[in-house]
Amino acid sequence: MGDRRMISKRICESAKFLKMPATSQNLYFHLMLNADDDGVVEAYPVMAVCKANEDDLKVLVGRQFVYVLNEDYVTYIEDWREINSIRPDRKVDSRYQSLLLSVRPELELLEKKQRSDVKKRIQKSGPSMDRISGPSTDSGWTEEVKSSQVKSSQDKLSQGNSIHLSIIDKKSGEKDGVMDGTDGAQEYRQIIADNIHLDWLKDSASRHGEKEVLMVDEIYETICDMVCNPRDKVKIKNTEYPWTVVKSQYLKLNYQHIANILNRIIDADLKIKNMNAYLISTLYTESMSGILAEEAELHDGYLKSLRGQPY
Repeated sequence: MGDRRMISKRICESAKFLKMPATSQNLYFHLMLNADDDGVVEAYPVMAVCKANEDDLKVLVGRQFVYVLNEDYVTYIEDWREINSIRPDRKVDSRYQSLLLSVRPELELLEKKQRSDVKKRIQKSGPSMDRISGPSTDSGWTEEVKSSQVKSSQDKLSQGNSIHLSIIDKKSGEKDGVMDGTDGAQEYRQIIADNIHLDWLKDSASRHGEKEVLMVDEIYETICDMVCNPRDKVKIKNTEYPWTVVKSQYLKLNYQHIANILNRIIDADLKIKNMNAYLISTLYTESMSGILAEEAELHDGYLKSLRGQPY
């Protein structure tokens, strides 16, 4: 792992970053400093060192600066490749690379390459005599290596356990966007819970009473019902959409989307007559423009002074 890390001025001087508590900002710097060459870091020991708590990490997740990969707080730093440039021949693969790619298969990690001086030594020494048999010495050795590399690549692809939300998982029995059986529905429920960080939402809600925990549960069950139970059309604000389209959008919902909806329901006098219809339409709308709406609110006078006229 490298001893030096870069910090992005664009990120750290944005209103989105500066509006976070100072403890969350401090935690971000320490996570960045301790991340490996793939941008992965064990957040729990880092929090212990810099006296941060789980709420500080939740803020970073909600603002989409980091992504927590498992319950042990192994964390990936978003925008890592943009911020830190590492020479391929000096890169050390993360010990959590397989975990990272299983949770976030859409990421393009820097591929480790052999040092040029090592390549030259190998080319100079030539293939091992132990590997050569028969008259076609060099070509036979090359073909054997190529065959081994192809088989290794195929094995990696066949062993991949992708849970990327926009990819249909054929291994779990999904056909045309529908998962078959109880196991498929249970897998979707777990994916949704991980996406929205259900445990964190409940933990925050519990500080305000049992009723708010039940509100979180109702939103979660509404999402699961929409994703797991196929139908032809879904009516949203007097417009019918194909169920597969709505399902795809629901699978993009994250912690911040749900937090936005909860804040609106709790803080505003909405006088909702049909809560189920309201949730279905609001979740769909939030999945498409929730983050955009939140970012728009950040374009205040301070941000304009930093960036000039936005877009």
